[in-house]
This record gives sequence, structure tokens and C-alpha cells, in this order.
Amino acid sequence: MIRKNVLVDDASARKYIDGIKKLKDPASFPWPGQDGLSIYDVFVFWHHQSMMLMTPPSQADRNAAHSGPSFLTWHRYFLLRLEGFLQQAVEDTAFRLPYWDWSADADLPNPGTSPLWDMARLGQFIGTAWEVRLAMDPRTGNLQRVSRRLQRNQGRAGALPTRDQVRDVLTQEAAYDVRPFNSSSPGGLRNRLQGWVGPAAIHNNVHVWVGGDMGLSSSPNDPVFFLHHANLDRVWASWQEQHDAGSYAPDQTASTTLQFHRVDDPLYSIFDEQVTSRDMLAYRTHYEYDALVNIA
Repeated sequence: MIRKNVLVDDASARKYIDGIKKLKDPASFPWPGQDGLSIYDVFVFWHHQSMMLMTPPSQADRNAAHSGPSFLTWHRYFLLRLEGFLQQAVEDTAFRLPYWDWSADADLPNPGTSPLWDMARLGQFIGTAWEVRLAMDPRTGNLQRVSRRLQRNQGRAGALPTRDQVRDVLTQEAAYDVRPFNSSSPGGLRNRLQGWVGPAAIHNNVHVWVGGDMGLSSSPNDPVFFLHHANLDRVWASWQEQHDAGSYAPDQTASTTLQFHRVDDPLYSIFDEQVTSRDMLAYRTHYEYDALVNIA
């Protein structure tokens, strides 16, 4: 089953938009026990909670799903979980999340003119019935119930990563991650892709460039979140094809202060299941991509 480029595959784009609209509807896909909230809102809550759980609690350089080794594996799991619900919503078990190749849009004189932002695609979520119901309060960092429109500030800060910048990361980093396994790690694929080290700030810069809700811990409120992370996953998959696909650090001999980040630790989840980083290493078990990054 193939994940396709949302910029060129109209059918995948239409089905994705149809699916998330259904998941956002509390009448069709309610969050059990949470009046007025939907399954889509579950993912907003889950993401926020993952960022608030520091590992260990005594520091602020790593949380349960970000700024540490499981950043890539956790988001692969996160997307797979949403993908499963989308398959239910569109009644198609073969459906796979499309991805947004932001490096292609970086070539445009004005990336904001990309077809992705047309009213037929993601432009329609601004000023419409797409209601933000859970959002981080920037003043307190707390998640709160709201009722407002989606917010974006495209291109006012940051920059979309270019093809050359992505290629540089993939060719320069041989290790998956390096000590101290947090946002200050001096290298490693994970920290280079997340964007805490290196000039491109790959993942982080996309959130900054889109702006608005994408700049908050409640960033999955913007449907572009999942297209962005599907592409980041595609970049990682491209690296895996050039290295040991099972490459990951640290293993279980590492300190328990790295809870949620060792290879056999259960990833942080609000579902009653145990999925580890090791379980997420073989992406072809779940899907393939129509094209990987050309590293040559």
C-alpha cells in the first residue's frame, strides 16, 4: 500500500480531506466520554500531552516524544494510528496518508502559492466550519477548550527546507542518534531532522513557516501537520534504505532516565496497547512511498 505525494495525486488529497472532516465530526466519530469532542481531537490531546511529559521530569531538553531518540518512531506510530481511523472514515482499508514534499515547494518563488494551499485542498480549512476545540494557551502552556477558527501565518518566519538541505542531512549523518540523546545532541540523523542542530532546522522550520496553530503543542489541529510528518517519515525511510534499517539508539542498557526513548520501551500512548520503537523500524511492514528522496 502506497503513500503518495499530495502535490500531484488529486485522489489521495481528496480522500484525505474527506476523511479528516469525518474524523473531526463528533457525531460521526465521537471521543467517548468527552462531550462535543471527536476522534480527531484525541490526536491533538495526545500530541500535547506527549510534549508536556518531560523525560526525566528534572530537565526540559527532552519529552516523551520530542527532542529525543523516539521522535521519529513515535511520530511514525502516531501517523499509523490516524491512518487506521482514516481508513474507517473513508471505508477503504487500502488508503494511506499522503505526504507533502515541502522541499519541492521550497523551489517556488513564493511557496505560499503552492497548490497545497488552494481552496480545493488545505486552503479550505481557514475561515470555514473547521473548528479548533482544544488548543494550547501560549501564556500558560496548558491545553484548554476553545471554539475558534484555525490559524496560519505562512511565510512570516522560518523557511521550507530545500532538496539540497535534505540531501545533506541524509548523506552526512551515519548514526541514528548520539549522546546525550536530547535537543543538544551534536549530530545524528534524529536531531538533524528534528531541527535542533544544523542550519536547515528541517522539521522545526516547517512548523515555523506555516505558523499559527502549527507553532503550538496542539499543532495537529492543522491538517497539514500529518502531511508534514508523513514527508518527514519519508525522508527517514530514505535514510533507512541507505543504512541498517534497524539502526536505532539507545538500546535497553541505557539509563532509565531515557524512558520512552530506549528501543524496547513502550512509546507514549493514550491507547491501551504497547508499541515500541523497535516495532516502528520496518516501515515497509505498513506501507511504502511512491518515491523516496533521491540522495545521489
